[in-house]
Amino acid sequence: MRTAFIVWVGLATGISLGCGGGSAAPESFGQHELGSLDEACEGVPGLTGLAVLDQRSDQVTATLAYVTARGDRVSPTALTIDLAWPAAPVAVCYPSHTSGALVTEPRVAIEGLSMRFATADGKFDEELPAKAWLTSMSGTPTLSIVIGVTSRGALRGSWSPFGDYDNGGSTLTFVNRLAGASSAQAGGNVGLGYTSLAEAGAGIFRGGNAVAVWPQP
Repeated sequence: MRTAFIVWVGLATGISLGCGGGSAAPESFGQHELGSLDEACEGVPGLTGLAVLDQRSDQVTATLAYVTARGDRVSPTALTIDLAWPAAPVAVCYPSHTSGALVTEPRVAIEGLSMRFATADGKFDEELPAKAWLTSMSGTPTLSIVIGVTSRGALRGSWSPFGDYDNGGSTLTFVNRLAGASSAQAGGNVGLGYTSLAEAGAGIFRGGNAVAVWPQP
């Protein structure tokens, strides 16, 4: 039994991430800075930078478990996520984008975060570019999440997928729901997917597996 990739994103909308690690200029997908933190993205009421900041969290501590091909959660370990937010946050609006059958609805981001993602067992020991997001669906704001991204080959930790659960994906996404002081209880996952870094930067996710989840029951 496969565990769904990107627990919340798969239910809502693709999320844009900083690509990083490449020499080419980033592609544009129509994103633009909003005039203020309280300006609505694409006219969606409540889809604002302020709404993202209302759910801000600076640290998440939880117990992470790794996911097997059968969907079992094994080898629990302590997880710490430290988030550094920009001193002068700016809201960036990403309009709706269509790629084949995949439609990504409008979302607003606070960009320029850094994410420290570390597990006690050393399998993850990452410093990642990150963005904090508020997504929308059918004209209504939905989920506040923070996402860091990196390529599989750039990992600093010792993690590798279980042999029977390696989908060949090359992009890793580190997702935690933002819920203010309750963000640690809100949970998250690490996803291994087929999306390229450029596609991740456009909020396009083409499937994959959740390889680690938290909190561990």
